[in-house]
Amino acid sequence: MNIHVGDEIELTEEVVPENTAEKWGSGSLPVYATPAMISLIEQSAVNLLAGKLEEGQTTVGTNLNIAHVSATPVGGTIKCHCSLTEIDRKRLVFHVEVTDNKGRVGIGTHERFIVASEPFMEKAAKKLED
Repeated sequence: MNIHVGDEIELTEEVVPENTAEKWGSGSLPVYATPAMISLIEQSAVNLLAGKLEEGQTTVGTNLNIAHVSATPVGGTIKCHCSLTEIDRKRLVFHVEVTDNKGRVGIGTHERFIVASEPFMEKAAKKLED
């Protein structure tokens, strides 16, 4: 495993009609949707860890504590800065800050756990058994 506290990444996306609250059903206005922001945050953490885990491992999101503090209209650009702030065995904590060209849009923490992919999926599949 090649992950370290302080590892960081930034992802960017444009606000388009497809990622607005109006489209996602999380509101009625054509502004960047909170669920879209959450998706970008999780993508950022996943991308930060890409290629750094052991064979057969992945991570799963387990906690988000995010404040969405400002609206961004269609045509704006969203940036998500994600940094790894804590490694506690298999528990990883990320600080995230989402901004647009006028400042902060969202801020908070995201937690993920390192899991072995195959046993994880076997356990999940058992939920479908009678």
